[in-house]
Order: sequence, then C-alpha cells, then structure tokens
Amino acid sequence: MRGGVLGERWYIIGDLCAREVRETHGPREEGASEEVTGPTPVNDQAPSVLQSRARLLEMASVFSELSDGTLRALARRMRPVSLAAGETLRLGAQGGDLVIFLATGSCEGAILDGAGKVVLTRRPKPGDLLILPAPRGSDRFVTSIHGLSDATLLTLDRDGLMEALGSDVEAVSIGLDKLWEQELAAADAAQAQEAWRAAAPIAAFFSAKGGSGATTLAINTGAALADKYPRQVLLLDLSEPFGHAALLADLIATGSIAGASKAPLADFTKNLRGAIVNHRSGLGVLPATLRPEELDLLNAELTTRALDVVAPGQRVIVADLGTSLGEASLVVIERAQCLIIVVPPEIAAMTDARRALAVFRDIMGVPASRIEVVLNQRSPHTPLDKAAIESVLGRQIAVTVGFDGSKPEEATLSGSLAIQRDPSSYIARGANDIARLIGAHVKLKL
Repeated sequence: MRGGVLGERWYIIGDLCAREVRETHGPREEGASEEVTGPTPVNDQAPSVLQSRARLLEMASVFSELSDGTLRALARRMRPVSLAAGETLRLGAQGGDLVIFLATGSCEGAILDGAGKVVLTRRPKPGDLLILPAPRGSDRFVTSIHGLSDATLLTLDRDGLMEALGSDVEAVSIGLDKLWEQELAAADAAQAQEAWRAAAPIAAFFSAKGGSGATTLAINTGAALADKYPRQVLLLDLSEPFGHAALLADLIATGSIAGASKAPLADFTKNLRGAIVNHRSGLGVLPATLRPEELDLLNAELTTRALDVVAPGQRVIVADLGTSLGEASLVVIERAQCLIIVVPPEIAAMTDARRALAVFRDIMGVPASRIEVVLNQRSPHTPLDKAAIESVLGRQIAVTVGFDGSKPEEATLSGSLAIQRDPSSYIARGANDIARLIGAHVKLKL
C-alpha cells in the first residue's frame, strides 16, 4: 500500500522494494503520490561500494559471524532508497524490506501503537540497522522512519536475504526476530515506566577477582527484582573491557553508553534509551561498551549523564562493575545505596577483596552499612570455610551461594537464566536472597 498526504508529508509504505520514494512540492491531486524508480547508479556494484556495505553489515550483530563471501553476496543485493527531509516511511509487519540501514544523512525511527501514539523513538547514526517488524511478528506496533535531513537508506528484501544466506538463513532469521521481540519489549517498558518517574536507587556488584560469578549473580538478581517490578529494573553492564550481561541473558546488544555519546548531544537521550535491550523476565540490560576501543569514551562525566537519563522510571538499577575500578565504576560506587562484594573462597580472591574493601572504606569513604559480602562457592571443595573468610575480610558474610556445577552455563546455552530454568537451584536461591538484601537497602517491597 502506498499513499501520501501533501500537507503532512507522510507516506505509508507497504513494500519499499529498493525504489526511491520522493515528494514533489508542487500542487497535485489529494491522495496521489509520486514514485520514482531511478536507474541503478553506475558504481552501485563497484568493489569499493560493496566493500563499504559489507563492512556495514559486519558491524551489525546479526550479521557479524557471517563469512566474507556471504557478506559480499548480501552487499550486492542491497539497494539505495532516498528519504528526503520531512518525509516519513511507515512500515507495518508486512513490509517488503526486512532489513534497512541508514547509509547517509539523519533520520528518526519510531515505534507507534495501534492508535498512532509514539511509544519509542531513537535517532540512528549512519551505519546503524533500523529494526523492523518480523513478518510473523505482532501487529500491535508499526515502525516509522522520518527524514530529519536528506538521507539514503540501504535495504535488503527477503528474497535477497534468502538467496545470499543459504544455510545461514535460519540463524539470521532467528536473530532478526529476536531484535524485533526486543523492540516490542522496549515499547512495553517505555509504557510501564511512564507512570513512575522517581529516580532509581543503585545496587552495584563488584568482584576483585575475575571468574567469581559476579555477572551471573547480578543478572539473576536483576531478574528476581524484575519478577516483582517488570520493565522497571535495569542492569547496567560496566564490566571492562568485555561486558557479557547481554550475552548471558541471550540478548542481542544493539547499542551502548559509549555508542550513544558519539551522536549529537541532542540525540544522546534517545540513543541511550534505545540501547537498552529487554529480557523476557522484565529485566532491561544497558551495556557500557560494545568494543574495547570504546573504553576511552567511558569517563565519569558520561557515566553521570547516563545515570541521570536512565534512572527516572526505574525502580532499581543493578550495576555489574566486574573487577573494574575505573572512572565509570567509581561514579557508580559513590552513588550506590548498596555495594555487593562477590568473593569466591580462594586465597588470592580473599587478599584482593580485603584490599578493595580498604579502598572503599579509607579512600572513598563508603559507609560500612552500605557494603554487603556475598560468598559464591565456585567449586565443590574449598580450602577456606565461612569463619576463616570472615576473619580475613573483617566482615560478616550476608549471603552464601552454594556450588551449582554447570547449571548457570547450561541455562545460558538453553537461552534462559538459571533463576528461570531451575528456581530451586543454588544460584536461583542465592539471587532471591540477594534481591531481598538489596530491597532492604533501597526500601523496595519484595
């Protein structure tokens, strides 16, 4: 279906099919639209053009694992579509083009509900994938793309995907469906948070030694909190240099705090909120970075700005700091109402945890009442018992999480969280205990 209203410069596009859609500014009959199918540019298949498009595809998480040959085959099937400033493309669940990238210019993507109300907006950067409804997805929402300046979109239709992907088509289709499901969850989250504008308190997870299980506990604790407050609990992944929260939650990360900072200042809020991906448990996940080279962008000022943006509408923010004591983590620790120190019963981990506690107490001035120690039994037999650990740390252990073997990893491989897959597991019980501990600190009813 194609139509246009001259006054509002609004188009409803059922199938782009790589045609250029333009609007003339001269008089024309009401309800008419002008469709221009321009000739393919002479250099549309030039090696340099195909290489840049293949690189664009490679940077998108859904296509990042494809071979170079498959990426080039997809690049050959991408077609440009012009979007003039002021024009709007509105795409429903039956849109012909399955994948659209912003190549040049600027635009704003929006998700609208059945009544036409905008529930979620974001402003992509050139090279970003614009997420569209899956063909068999929900018809509760439609996507619109509004040109803020003259822009060029690159489209891939379903036939092109099928022809180029071959045996990879199923994996990519699952990824695209997952992205749209995350968009639907983001729209639901925006609606749930609209009525609650109080700034959320912060509960931070820290471990002085890698491999302590802090991320696993942070994710499952966040899910336990989200069970009571769905779409109002946010997990902030500040683990450096590689954050794994989205991966362990079987989510596809589409943006980050560092990535949002690259956009113009006026677009920061929309892009930051658009970087939050939502798990079916009701937990939102916001990565700080997606690539190691983004670490330099993640400073104290940016982290403070990000917290100020995402805190309203959430009941609690759970921050996974990993082992980092960089600027971003220090800002979170200073603002946290509850600091969870995760320690495994290992000699080296005890030594490092004791040093970290001294930093928090003597240098940062974190009140002892805000700090809780969680013992995570990462192996079936440990050389240190609870009393010995408390003696070394000079702190009582608030929660002990029993050894759960490979259950956390098995849950991840099955596409779920341990707290969902096996509510009676030690990880699940420990996450619920930590959630109650956090609730007592930040005054949440659980």
